[in-house]
Amino acid sequence: MTEKSRQVMGWGKPSEIGIEEFWDARPIFSVNSEFSLADKMKLFFFPKKLLLYNWIEKSLKEKRKANKQTGKFSKLRILDIGCGTGASVIEMKKMWGKKVEVYGVDVIKIQIELAKKRVKEYGVWAKFDFYENDLLPFQNNFFDVVFSSDVLGHVKDVPNWLEELQRVLVLGGRLAMFSESKLGKHAYIRNYLYKRGCNTDPHAEFHISLYSKDELKNLLENSSFEIKKMYTAFWLSFFVHPDEFYEALQKQKRFFFLRNINKVLYWIKKKTQPVSTALAEFYGLVEMLTLGKFLEVQGYIVLAKKTNHNKDT
Repeated sequence: MTEKSRQVMGWGKPSEIGIEEFWDARPIFSVNSEFSLADKMKLFFFPKKLLLYNWIEKSLKEKRKANKQTGKFSKLRILDIGCGTGASVIEMKKMWGKKVEVYGVDVIKIQIELAKKRVKEYGVWAKFDFYENDLLPFQNNFFDVVFSSDVLGHVKDVPNWLEELQRVLVLGGRLAMFSESKLGKHAYIRNYLYKRGCNTDPHAEFHISLYSKDELKNLLENSSFEIKKMYTAFWLSFFVHPDEFYEALQKQKRFFFLRNINKVLYWIKKKTQPVSTALAEFYGLVEMLTLGKFLEVQGYIVLAKKTNHNKDT
């Protein structure tokens, strides 16, 4: 990867050799079935989703209360920015049905086309738009919630991107976001390897906007977001997610001790799937809720609110 190509890569930005980061994840809920208790229990093994969706659920409760007070019914409007092929959009529609309107936008056209087909496959309805410039295709103060997962690190102009999220949110609207970040001071093993030329980030070539915890906080606060809670994920990733380290480490001739521990952990996880994956993710939830507020590792769940109007609204 040349320096020139790296500069133009990002969220939907092709390199000079035509590479894009295509993201196609399937929803965690079943096709053409009602949201059930079993589905709700699944979320405990997807900690990022659980915390983000719980934050949105609070907004839904506020909407219900407002509807009762006014005697009028209005749906909760949710924007999934960087929706990929629609997995989160489908999950939110499965959970909340007609109580919500969910919109998805992305900068890769083929993902939007696949998302439109995917919602039909799963028996839900949502609206999708192609996002091709610096402005979101929505009017001011349109959404009650903005949802974003694994997107900010791929955005070239982050301040403008955050300003757009703030613009389309209503006053008091919620931001439910997972953002990649720079390696924090508590990411001991990743930092050790990175300083010695071994980058264990599987998406390194596409990450063009990574920030520390404090930098991310400042960016959000400067865009008129009030952070209510912020969790990191995962501190013990070397042990619970050895697959994230495997490719980078096994290419090395150095790091004999770490490389062989990783090989054993990777083999154990593969042999014991899906139980091992479920347990690792459940551990992640426990870690987030206990230590996650204090650690600085790599990647943050941000639960925030829009505090005041953008200067242009």
